[in-house]
Amino acid sequence: MINGNLQMDQNAPESSLMNLNNRLTEDETLEQAYDIFLELAGDNLDPADILLFNLQFEERGGAELFDPAEDWHEHVDFDVNPDFFAEVVIGLADNDGEEINDVFARVLLCREKDHKLCHILWKE
Repeated sequence: MINGNLQMDQNAPESSLMNLNNRLTEDETLEQAYDIFLELAGDNLDPADILLFNLQFEERGGAELFDPAEDWHEHVDFDVNPDFFAEVVIGLADNDGEEINDVFARVLLCREKDHKLCHILWKE
């Protein structure tokens, strides 16, 4: 996957500075990750993948919320504490309601509202 980084703060957030009571909800996290995906997909995905995604999303597409996977430590240099970070997987499944198996982007998003940080691993 290709790395992409959208970081609005100058420094990576420190868990000790974040507030558990000031987090995005799961729905807000999914919506924000999907909005960022749509905004940046044209610059980071192959045109054929964009066409496939747009044609198939209504029937087979989805965005799934997870705790950050262990491999994020290979891509970022800060702690991805699941209390404050979520991973959103965006892509297509073989059938409606099934797990996404054609991943177009993995979005790591800080859920603390005062720390705008996002890192994306794009489909190659």
